[in-house]
Amino acid sequence: MLDTLSSILTEAGTQALGFFNTLNDRAVEAKAPGDFVSDADRAVEATLRRLLTEHFPDCGILGEEMGGTPSGRFWAVDPIDGTANFLSGLPFWTISLGLIDKGEPVAGGIFAPALGLMAVGDAYGTLRETGLSATSRAADPPCIGLGRNPRWPPADRHAVEAACENAGLAPRLFGSCALSLMLVATARLKGYIEPRVGGLWDCAAGLALCRAAGLPTAFKRHPDGTVDLLAGEVFHIAEAAGWRDEMLRSPERPRASY
Repeated sequence: MLDTLSSILTEAGTQALGFFNTLNDRAVEAKAPGDFVSDADRAVEATLRRLLTEHFPDCGILGEEMGGTPSGRFWAVDPIDGTANFLSGLPFWTISLGLIDKGEPVAGGIFAPALGLMAVGDAYGTLRETGLSATSRAADPPCIGLGRNPRWPPADRHAVEAACENAGLAPRLFGSCALSLMLVATARLKGYIEPRVGGLWDCAAGLALCRAAGLPTAFKRHPDGTVDLLAGEVFHIAEAAGWRDEMLRSPERPRASY
């Protein structure tokens, strides 16, 4: 499966990088204020759907741009996570594929083509990283990843930032949930915190990678499809910031479930 995931991500990444290198030709729409979609997002998702259907015909697909049903065994697909970065010419965007089975992320792959970084992993504890040397992994990363979205009240986010700084950690906002989670799984960030992230397509792959790395994770999907998530060594930070959620009581560690 991981070889296949790497192959799919590489093919879609080549296509996405071609779009990135021709930004002036992109057709862009605003789905909501500050929430953009381009012809590149739709074309890359179409490619991912074709390849996933070919290689995993028994799995459903939930995509950010083309929808789907999040039930049973399905792939959560984000063709370009960090579209605003992509459209700004910033390299901090990814392609994200996460396999969910019985409500749990069990495998995933994330590729940042403009950075040359990829990670794939599964619930059995296998994690493969390409693009950075394993000797550049940090034993104790001093940075922590935070998300930012209009559904997260600024006062609550500021409380988390303060808790991070009080713990001696430097907050980092990359504008891509998937990229941040990949950096957590590969020991470049201490962890990641974001409530009400846009959907499972943003985080399923990254949660699977963190579990493959043996890191604690927790997530909660709301009725509107948004997701609260914690990954890595951040549960004490969330508690210090005033979180009083059931996620703090039972962080999930990886387990083989497929």
